[in-house]
Amino acid sequence: MNDHRVRVRELEGWGVDEYEYRPDSFDPVRVTHAHKLVAQRSPFQVTDAVSEAKDPVLLDILAEQISRPDLHAEMAGLDWSVGIVDLRLLLAFQRRLVLNPLATEFQIPVPNDWPALTEVAFGSPRQITCNLVRNESKIQIQSSNPNLHFRITSDASSPIIVHAGSPFFEVAQYQGRWFLRDGYHRAYGLLRAGIFQLPAVVVQARTLEELGATRPWFFSEEILLSSSPPRVTDFLDDAIVFEYERIPLIKTLRVTMEETLAPAVFSGENI
Repeated sequence: MNDHRVRVRELEGWGVDEYEYRPDSFDPVRVTHAHKLVAQRSPFQVTDAVSEAKDPVLLDILAEQISRPDLHAEMAGLDWSVGIVDLRLLLAFQRRLVLNPLATEFQIPVPNDWPALTEVAFGSPRQITCNLVRNESKIQIQSSNPNLHFRITSDASSPIIVHAGSPFFEVAQYQGRWFLRDGYHRAYGLLRAGIFQLPAVVVQARTLEELGATRPWFFSEEILLSSSPPRVTDFLDDAIVFEYERIPLIKTLRVTMEETLAPAVFSGENI
Protein backbone atom coordinates (compact mmCIF):
# COMPACT_ATOMS: atom_id res chain seq x y z
CA MET A 1 0.00 0.00 0.00
CA ASN A 2 1.30 3.45 -0.93
CA ASP A 3 2.10 5.37 2.26
CA HIS A 4 3.03 8.72 0.72
CA ARG A 5 1.80 11.87 2.43
CA VAL A 6 0.42 15.15 1.17
CA ARG A 7 1.51 18.60 2.29
CA VAL A 8 -1.07 21.04 3.64
CA ARG A 9 -0.71 24.81 3.83
CA GLU A 10 -3.41 26.21 6.12
CA LEU A 11 -4.19 29.88 6.65
CA GLU A 12 -4.29 30.54 10.38
CA GLY A 13 -4.52 34.31 10.65
CA TRP A 14 -8.32 34.16 10.85
CA GLY A 15 -8.65 31.41 13.46
CA VAL A 16 -8.89 27.70 12.74
CA ASP A 17 -11.80 25.35 12.26
CA GLU A 18 -12.40 21.83 13.52
CA TYR A 19 -10.22 19.63 11.35
CA GLU A 20 -9.45 16.12 12.51
CA TYR A 21 -6.43 15.74 10.23
CA ARG A 22 -4.51 18.67 11.71
CA PRO A 23 -1.53 17.24 13.69
CA ASP A 24 -1.28 17.35 17.46
CA SER A 25 1.88 19.44 17.11
CA PHE A 26 -0.30 22.40 16.15
CA ASP A 27 0.64 25.40 18.33
CA PRO A 28 -2.25 27.74 19.26
CA VAL A 29 0.30 30.47 19.93
CA ARG A 30 0.98 30.54 16.20
CA VAL A 31 -2.68 31.34 15.58
CA THR A 32 -2.54 34.27 18.00
CA HIS A 33 0.60 35.63 16.36
CA ALA A 34 -0.81 35.19 12.84
CA HIS A 35 -4.05 36.89 13.90
CA LYS A 36 -2.07 39.89 15.17
CA LEU A 37 -0.20 40.15 11.87
CA VAL A 38 -3.47 40.17 9.96
CA ALA A 39 -5.00 42.73 12.33
CA GLN A 40 -2.06 45.08 11.67
CA ARG A 41 -2.82 45.25 7.97
CA SER A 42 -4.25 48.36 6.42
CA PRO A 43 -8.01 48.07 5.84
CA PHE A 44 -8.84 46.23 2.64
CA GLN A 45 -9.36 48.45 -0.39
CA VAL A 46 -11.56 47.21 -3.22
CA THR A 47 -9.51 46.95 -6.40
CA ASP A 48 -10.60 45.72 -9.81
CA ALA A 49 -8.67 42.49 -10.36
CA VAL A 50 -9.98 41.82 -13.86
CA SER A 51 -9.33 43.59 -17.15
CA GLU A 52 -10.46 42.97 -20.71
CA ALA A 53 -8.25 41.02 -23.07
CA LYS A 54 -6.83 43.32 -25.77
CA ASP A 55 -3.97 41.35 -27.29
CA PRO A 56 -5.16 40.18 -30.76
CA VAL A 57 -3.54 36.77 -30.34
CA LEU A 58 -5.21 36.27 -26.98
CA LEU A 59 -8.59 37.44 -28.27
CA ASP A 60 -8.49 34.80 -31.00
CA ILE A 61 -7.50 32.09 -28.50
CA LEU A 62 -10.22 33.05 -26.03
CA ALA A 63 -12.82 33.10 -28.79
CA GLU A 64 -12.09 29.41 -29.35
CA GLN A 65 -12.41 28.67 -25.64
CA ILE A 66 -15.68 30.55 -25.28
CA SER A 67 -17.28 28.24 -27.84
CA ARG A 68 -16.51 25.09 -25.83
CA PRO A 69 -19.71 23.17 -24.93
CA ASP A 70 -18.21 21.95 -21.63
CA LEU A 71 -17.52 25.54 -20.59
CA HIS A 72 -21.13 26.54 -21.29
CA ALA A 73 -22.34 23.48 -19.37
CA GLU A 74 -20.09 24.35 -16.41
CA MET A 75 -21.30 27.96 -16.32
CA ALA A 76 -24.99 27.19 -16.89
CA GLY A 77 -27.19 29.59 -14.93
CA LEU A 78 -24.33 31.97 -14.13
CA ASP A 79 -23.53 35.46 -15.41
CA TRP A 80 -20.06 34.91 -16.86
CA SER A 81 -17.50 36.17 -19.35
CA VAL A 82 -13.73 35.88 -19.84
CA GLY A 83 -10.94 38.30 -19.01
CA ILE A 84 -7.43 38.79 -17.65
CA VAL A 85 -7.01 38.47 -13.90
CA ASP A 86 -4.27 39.76 -11.61
CA LEU A 87 -3.69 36.91 -9.16
CA ARG A 88 -2.22 39.26 -6.55
CA LEU A 89 -5.59 40.99 -6.09
CA LEU A 90 -7.78 37.95 -5.46
CA LEU A 91 -9.32 36.98 -2.14
CA ALA A 92 -9.43 33.36 -0.94
CA PHE A 93 -12.34 31.53 0.65
CA GLN A 94 -10.42 28.25 1.04
CA ARG A 95 -8.65 27.68 4.34
CA ARG A 96 -6.32 24.95 3.12
CA LEU A 97 -4.23 24.16 0.09
CA VAL A 98 -3.36 20.46 -0.26
CA LEU A 99 -0.23 19.73 -2.28
CA ASN A 100 0.21 16.16 -3.47
CA PRO A 101 3.80 15.31 -4.50
CA LEU A 102 2.48 12.57 -6.79
CA ALA A 103 0.12 14.86 -8.70
CA THR A 104 1.03 15.86 -12.24
CA GLU A 105 2.46 19.37 -12.21
CA PHE A 106 1.49 21.81 -14.94
CA GLN A 107 4.20 23.54 -16.92
CA ILE A 108 4.80 27.10 -15.71
CA PRO A 109 4.68 29.45 -18.74
CA VAL A 110 6.66 32.64 -19.10
CA PRO A 111 4.84 35.97 -18.59
CA ASN A 112 2.63 37.07 -21.50
CA ASP A 113 2.90 33.73 -23.29
CA TRP A 114 -0.83 33.84 -23.91
CA PRO A 115 -1.20 30.50 -25.70
CA ALA A 116 0.56 28.70 -22.83
CA LEU A 117 -1.22 30.70 -20.14
CA THR A 118 -4.59 30.00 -21.75
CA GLU A 119 -3.75 26.31 -21.77
CA VAL A 120 -3.20 26.53 -18.01
CA ALA A 121 -6.48 28.39 -17.43
CA PHE A 122 -8.67 26.43 -19.85
CA GLY A 123 -7.66 22.83 -19.36
CA SER A 124 -9.03 19.74 -21.02
CA PRO A 125 -12.02 18.04 -19.36
CA ARG A 126 -10.80 16.11 -16.34
CA GLN A 127 -10.73 12.37 -16.63
CA ILE A 128 -12.69 10.34 -14.09
CA THR A 129 -10.35 8.02 -12.24
CA CYS A 130 -12.01 5.92 -9.56
CA ASN A 131 -12.73 2.49 -8.16
CA LEU A 132 -16.27 1.18 -8.66
CA VAL A 133 -17.92 -1.29 -6.31
CA ARG A 134 -21.49 -2.39 -7.00
CA ASN A 135 -24.07 -4.91 -5.92
CA GLU A 136 -27.82 -5.31 -6.41
CA SER A 137 -28.80 -2.35 -4.25
CA LYS A 138 -25.81 -0.01 -4.01
CA ILE A 139 -23.09 1.59 -6.12
CA GLN A 140 -19.98 2.95 -4.42
CA ILE A 141 -17.35 5.08 -6.13
CA GLN A 142 -14.02 5.89 -4.50
CA SER A 143 -11.38 8.32 -5.72
CA SER A 144 -8.44 10.38 -4.50
CA ASN A 145 -9.90 13.33 -6.44
CA PRO A 146 -11.61 15.59 -3.85
CA ASN A 147 -13.56 17.31 -6.63
CA LEU A 148 -15.35 14.16 -7.77
CA HIS A 149 -19.10 14.58 -7.35
CA PHE A 150 -22.52 13.63 -8.64
CA ARG A 151 -24.46 15.89 -10.98
CA ILE A 152 -28.15 15.80 -11.83
CA THR A 153 -28.96 15.82 -15.55
CA SER A 154 -32.12 16.37 -17.57
CA ASP A 155 -31.67 13.03 -19.32
CA ALA A 156 -34.25 10.59 -17.92
CA SER A 157 -32.14 7.63 -19.06
CA SER A 158 -29.08 8.92 -17.15
CA PRO A 159 -30.37 11.28 -14.45
CA ILE A 160 -27.12 11.15 -12.45
CA ILE A 161 -23.58 11.42 -13.79
CA VAL A 162 -20.16 11.46 -12.13
CA HIS A 163 -18.18 14.67 -12.68
CA ALA A 164 -14.47 15.15 -11.98
CA GLY A 165 -14.58 18.90 -11.35
CA SER A 166 -14.13 22.04 -13.41
CA PRO A 167 -10.94 22.27 -15.51
CA PHE A 168 -11.30 26.04 -15.79
CA PHE A 169 -9.54 28.77 -13.84
CA GLU A 170 -12.43 30.77 -12.39
CA VAL A 171 -12.68 34.05 -10.54
CA ALA A 172 -15.83 35.70 -9.23
CA GLN A 173 -16.93 39.12 -8.12
CA TYR A 174 -19.14 39.05 -5.04
CA GLN A 175 -20.27 42.07 -3.05
CA GLY A 176 -17.78 44.17 -5.01
CA ARG A 177 -14.80 41.96 -4.13
CA TRP A 178 -12.86 39.60 -6.38
CA PHE A 179 -12.38 36.00 -5.27
CA LEU A 180 -10.60 32.98 -6.67
CA ARG A 181 -13.47 30.58 -7.38
CA ASP A 182 -11.56 27.58 -8.78
CA GLY A 183 -7.87 26.97 -9.49
CA TYR A 184 -6.10 27.42 -6.15
CA HIS A 185 -3.26 25.02 -6.99
CA ARG A 186 -2.59 26.74 -10.29
CA ALA A 187 -2.66 30.18 -8.66
CA TYR A 188 -0.20 29.05 -5.98
CA GLY A 189 2.23 27.65 -8.55
CA LEU A 190 2.03 30.73 -10.77
CA LEU A 191 2.44 33.19 -7.91
CA ARG A 192 5.50 31.33 -6.64
CA ALA A 193 7.00 31.61 -10.13
CA GLY A 194 6.26 35.33 -10.36
CA ILE A 195 3.46 34.97 -12.92
CA PHE A 196 0.63 37.34 -12.04
CA GLN A 197 -1.53 37.75 -15.17
CA LEU A 198 -3.72 34.88 -16.36
CA PRO A 199 -6.79 34.49 -18.58
CA ALA A 200 -9.80 33.32 -16.59
CA VAL A 201 -13.50 32.65 -16.58
CA VAL A 202 -15.09 35.63 -14.83
CA VAL A 203 -18.31 35.09 -12.86
CA GLN A 204 -20.56 37.80 -11.47
CA ALA A 205 -21.82 35.99 -8.36
CA ARG A 206 -25.16 37.14 -7.00
CA THR A 207 -25.13 34.85 -3.99
CA LEU A 208 -22.65 33.05 -1.78
CA GLU A 209 -23.78 29.84 -3.45
CA GLU A 210 -22.83 31.16 -6.89
CA LEU A 211 -19.48 32.22 -5.47
CA GLY A 212 -19.00 28.63 -4.33
CA ALA A 213 -17.97 29.47 -0.76
CA THR A 214 -20.62 27.42 1.05
CA ARG A 215 -18.65 24.46 2.38
CA PRO A 216 -18.40 24.34 6.18
CA TRP A 217 -14.60 24.20 5.97
CA PHE A 218 -14.39 27.47 4.01
CA PHE A 219 -14.07 30.91 5.58
CA SER A 220 -17.35 32.48 6.64
CA GLU A 221 -18.99 35.30 4.73
CA GLU A 222 -18.33 37.57 7.71
CA ILE A 223 -14.57 37.02 7.36
CA LEU A 224 -14.62 37.31 3.56
CA LEU A 225 -16.34 40.69 3.74
CA SER A 226 -14.30 41.98 6.69
CA SER A 227 -11.71 44.74 6.62
CA SER A 228 -8.90 42.13 6.59
CA PRO A 229 -10.04 39.24 4.39
CA PRO A 230 -7.73 36.34 3.42
CA ARG A 231 -5.94 36.71 0.10
CA VAL A 232 -4.69 34.11 -2.32
CA THR A 233 -1.16 35.50 -1.88
CA ASP A 234 -1.42 34.66 1.84
CA PHE A 235 -0.78 31.00 1.01
CA LEU A 236 2.80 32.05 0.23
CA ASP A 237 3.31 33.82 3.57
CA ASP A 238 4.91 31.40 6.05
CA ALA A 239 4.20 33.82 8.91
CA ILE A 240 0.45 33.18 8.69
CA VAL A 241 0.50 29.65 7.24
CA PHE A 242 0.70 26.44 9.26
CA GLU A 243 2.27 23.76 7.10
CA TYR A 244 2.02 20.06 7.91
CA GLU A 245 1.72 16.64 6.36
CA ARG A 246 -1.12 14.16 6.50
CA ILE A 247 -2.13 10.96 4.79
CA PRO A 248 -4.12 11.30 1.53
CA LEU A 249 -7.89 11.14 1.79
CA ILE A 250 -10.21 9.05 -0.34
CA LYS A 251 -13.58 10.46 -1.37
CA THR A 252 -16.53 8.06 -1.49
CA LEU A 253 -19.76 8.59 -3.44
CA ARG A 254 -22.66 6.23 -2.84
CA VAL A 255 -25.93 5.59 -4.62
CA THR A 256 -28.56 3.35 -3.03
CA MET A 257 -31.16 1.88 -5.37
CA GLU A 258 -34.70 1.36 -4.09
CA GLU A 259 -38.00 0.53 -5.75
CA THR A 260 -41.36 1.32 -4.22
CA LEU A 261 -44.99 1.08 -5.27
CA ALA A 262 -47.73 3.36 -4.00
CA PRO A 263 -51.34 4.04 -4.96
CA ALA A 264 -51.65 6.44 -7.85
CA VAL A 265 -53.14 9.84 -7.06
CA PHE A 266 -55.21 11.19 -9.94
CA SER A 267 -55.53 14.92 -10.51
CA GLY A 268 -57.63 14.90 -13.67
CA GLU A 269 -54.72 13.88 -15.90
CA ASN A 270 -53.81 10.45 -17.16
CA ILE A 271 -50.86 8.74 -15.46
